[in-house]
Amino acid sequence: MKAYKMAIIDLSPEEMEKRVARFDSLKYPPNRYHDSQLPGNKRKNYLVVGRGLIAEGATDPMSAIPVDEGFQLSYIKAEPGNGPSLHNHDTNETFTCLEGKWKVIWGRNAEHSVVLEKYDVCSVPPFVPRRFECVEPEPGKTEGLLQAIQPGNIAQVEWV
Repeated sequence: MKAYKMAIIDLSPEEMEKRVARFDSLKYPPNRYHDSQLPGNKRKNYLVVGRGLIAEGATDPMSAIPVDEGFQLSYIKAEPGNGPSLHNHDTNETFTCLEGKWKVIWGRNAEHSVVLEKYDVCSVPPFVPRRFECVEPEPGKTEGLLQAIQPGNIAQVEWV
């Protein structure tokens, strides 16, 4: 029998099903963050994998797959002109545009930006203030869709 350097785990189909997030079944807390419903900041934050950011005043993130395995993966939906307030993280945050166009904005005074189109990626380093906003949805839709990935089990956020 071959010897392996890494452990091998047998996982049943029932156990794996608990680790499957169906897009149409994802839930989000409408007031997850203090600015989630403010004009220009309205968005839907769907935590898919992980336990969520540590943020003052934040509500339960309603994670679809609440595990501690070294990263957080979220989807964000927003109408054009909307996204979070300028904020800072102690981690990298990597964005992938999935639907529509999104602008990633960074700098102490939000002085820089780049527009992402479908499947474009922007990786913002730790401690660089950032925000993002939907520029336009796909034709026939009212919201854009952005993916955000952060390393670590517990990421901190501070509003700038």
